[in-house]
Amino acid sequence: MKWTFRLRGKEVTLTSVQSAVAVRPSEESRGRRAATRASLTRQFGVAASDTSAGGRFGLDLPSRNRQLFERAGWLFVEPTREVGHAAAMTRTSVADAEAVQQVFVDRSGNVQITTDLLTVKLDPEVPESEVKQRLKDDGLRLVRQLRFAPNTYEVRAANRGPLHELLQALEEKRHYVFVEPMLLQAITGRFKPKDPDFGKQWHHTNDGSNGGTAGADIRAEQAWELTRGRGVRVAVIDNGMQVKHPDLKAGVGGGGSFQAGGGGTASFVKFKPGVAGSFPDMDHGTFCLGMAGARVNNKRGGCGSAPECDLIAVACLNDQVGTQTTLARAVAFAADPSREDATASAADGAHVIACSLGPDGADWNMTSVLDLAVRFAAHQGRGGLGAPVFWASSNGFVEIEKDEVASHPDVIAVGRSDHNDQADGSAFGPKLEFLAPGVDVYSTNSGSGYGLDTGTSYAAPLAAGVAALVLARHPQWTAQQVRERLGATCDKVGDVTYNSGGHNDEYGYGRINAARAVQ
Repeated sequence: MKWTFRLRGKEVTLTSVQSAVAVRPSEESRGRRAATRASLTRQFGVAASDTSAGGRFGLDLPSRNRQLFERAGWLFVEPTREVGHAAAMTRTSVADAEAVQQVFVDRSGNVQITTDLLTVKLDPEVPESEVKQRLKDDGLRLVRQLRFAPNTYEVRAANRGPLHELLQALEEKRHYVFVEPMLLQAITGRFKPKDPDFGKQWHHTNDGSNGGTAGADIRAEQAWELTRGRGVRVAVIDNGMQVKHPDLKAGVGGGGSFQAGGGGTASFVKFKPGVAGSFPDMDHGTFCLGMAGARVNNKRGGCGSAPECDLIAVACLNDQVGTQTTLARAVAFAADPSREDATASAADGAHVIACSLGPDGADWNMTSVLDLAVRFAAHQGRGGLGAPVFWASSNGFVEIEKDEVASHPDVIAVGRSDHNDQADGSAFGPKLEFLAPGVDVYSTNSGSGYGLDTGTSYAAPLAAGVAALVLARHPQWTAQQVRERLGATCDKVGDVTYNSGGHNDEYGYGRINAARAVQ
């Protein structure tokens, strides 16, 4: 079965995995002493397997996607009749289950799980005082207002019925600008396997002794003679990070985490520096945070590209499964904390935002809510000057346009280069902004350690740190001015031809140069 709906006005088609459903057992059932994955599965059906393993459904669930969902508490089952019926009908409960949902795959084969949640934007003429009644009349219950865009809400289906029928009925109502499903996806860090044979932090200053090419670096030392980013706030959005890492904790001045519930929505928990409490901790995010703002002159490890900036740690989708709505809330929170925290001020928002999350594949359909959040940050952040939004492009040699998030008009898409100033096979196309070092780079690891790793994930926060250096020198510049400055001061590396506008599809505007950018 195919399911076609609209995201940002464009048709998107998913394919149903018809012989399997996703079940999230209730917390009570998971906590029983004898509970095992096998025993929990038997309550709802038979453990689902694809045809390659003798199962009945013909579409493989990508193994990594499946494992991420299972680690997040989901079971994939060939369901009993009752469970199969519940999955097809919105708001139908099953004993011992927190959620029972349909399973789909997108055009890249990535798993998507339905929820009973949607995002809607009502016509501007609908006054806020009438919103609850309008939603109630349409069989919806308000969950929260998404305050980064007017008349935009997260809602829950209040009635039973197939999700596709509800969506179709709502799309036909003229008082909605858009109605979109909130789908659970694997939204993970973009990274490549590490290769530890190269020297540490060549990306700042490369003298060629590491086997690379002298000068294949971002010229950080020259830039630091003018500024190290003091007074500029850089938000790094990731699944989690070690905020108490000895090389980071002095720089982390704020942030928060979005902790997922079982049904697709998430609650916000404010991070309070110096106050005991748990914060999602993952290697990928710790590495990214260090690339931007690991501290300098503290006799520990290396340092980030803006080693005196203020860091805002934003953790979302810590189990690497969730909706783009949660990611959108994280982006909006980074730009304006008051959108999630009533005690915060918009003036406490980030000046620069970096995110290295996305699916493993090149294709990524962007929801309207994430689109609105990115636009909100890029245009309304920093008191209307806009916060530059950096995003890691896909790691594979693929067309960047297939990734609607990285290729968004307000996103600065960053690819990765190696220590010879060569592009390293990340996404290509007209929307690629530039390259930054991202091959065997050295940064902070969870567990208070350090290491080498490879990926566009690390090029993006490195470039975001350079933007922080620029804003430390030019605090009144708009996000667009910062973007133009970074592109105009890139080094034309790679021995390739750049077009009349200075762009090459594999290199963007070249490899970023911090020293030239901050002049």
